[in-house]
Amino acid sequence: MRRYHVAKYIYFYNNSESSSARPPMVGRQKGHPMQSQNGNGRRAYRLISADSHVTEPGDLWTSRVDPKYRDRVPRMERFENGDAWIMEGVPRPIAFGFTVCAGNKPEDMRDWMFTEEMRSGGWDPKVRCQELDEDGVDAEVLFPNRPWQAVVANTDAEFHNAMVRAYNDWLSEYCSYAPHRLGGAAGIPNQGIREAITEVERVSEMPGLVSLNLSCYPHGDTTLQPEDDDLWRAIEQSGMPISIHIGLSNAMPYQLDARKLPGTVHFYDAPGRMLEIIFSGILDRFPKLKFVMTEVDCGWLPYFEEVADDNYMRHAKATLKDRQLARRPSEYMRDHFFFAFVTDTYGITNRHRIGVERMLWSNDYPHIVSDWPYSWKTIAAQFANVAVDEKSAMLSGNALRIYDRFLKASA
Repeated sequence: MRRYHVAKYIYFYNNSESSSARPPMVGRQKGHPMQSQNGNGRRAYRLISADSHVTEPGDLWTSRVDPKYRDRVPRMERFENGDAWIMEGVPRPIAFGFTVCAGNKPEDMRDWMFTEEMRSGGWDPKVRCQELDEDGVDAEVLFPNRPWQAVVANTDAEFHNAMVRAYNDWLSEYCSYAPHRLGGAAGIPNQGIREAITEVERVSEMPGLVSLNLSCYPHGDTTLQPEDDDLWRAIEQSGMPISIHIGLSNAMPYQLDARKLPGTVHFYDAPGRMLEIIFSGILDRFPKLKFVMTEVDCGWLPYFEEVADDNYMRHAKATLKDRQLARRPSEYMRDHFFFAFVTDTYGITNRHRIGVERMLWSNDYPHIVSDWPYSWKTIAAQFANVAVDEKSAMLSGNALRIYDRFLKASA
């Protein structure tokens, strides 16, 4: 059994008023613990969400792209039932209430909502920090919401790249309000490898960005190609981790159907995606790459690693004799892949089979599955029998080790 020293996974950031004009703390009436402070006024990172979301403002793209594109970019319009995104290539308006309704009463958890019914922290970083305080969350890694997929799926290369740059610029500005708390996952363009490399190099120097969000391979589809190597080289040089949120897709967004329980299938892409990456050899060519498989949970991982190794060994001297790996699939997975979970009590119970050091807690705020503002109550139940050092690793330490730009921002 692998054990951890608590001190290794407790980190501190500057809590002075001069640091990013931080808003005052709100009361701790929701039942989560007070954060500890030392004599120098520095608070511990006790809880980091490895998967949370912004809510893109309706004018994000219309206010930032070249005027020639403004009739084509994602934009928000008002309808009888609520506000929705209008996106090129998507035949119907896309409502997004399920992505902003955390903390609402059950009868108010619906996809069609008006903007004024939503919490404004998704687009206002000052309010967002207050929302974090209310839930007792110290920092979070921020991913996009529904309109982003229309950017990913648009195949007009010049237009696509302009939209990606606009999003990354906005995200950096948003997170720069409190970069020790708000960490953006910058989007990687997928309509040209050279353009993707240029954007990775650009965002790696921008404040508030802690990760690179891979939604589709840079050459333009979801099947890895040898020419993508130049991007992996640039990413390795940047030192930033790669986040894959649920899975890769170059399809346009669509309206969610609650009857299909969409949150139950989030791990479908991850197993095959890991094998694709492993067998491509990029982890041998670029051994410093780290992938965070986000919102896929991890209870399934021990089974998959076992059958992946078993299948590989059965084929290694036969069909795969000319494509043998340097190590077993599970060894690549353990060294290069990490997993953000939301609700995975089974995974927590089987944490030693998974590897405590690979598990990252998240609350998916402000999506419908989030327990905001009662995350600590859920944690108390799910982690009741978990050793303090292991709990600390999963709740904050692992995230700080992988997303180390939080610490650099707080220095």
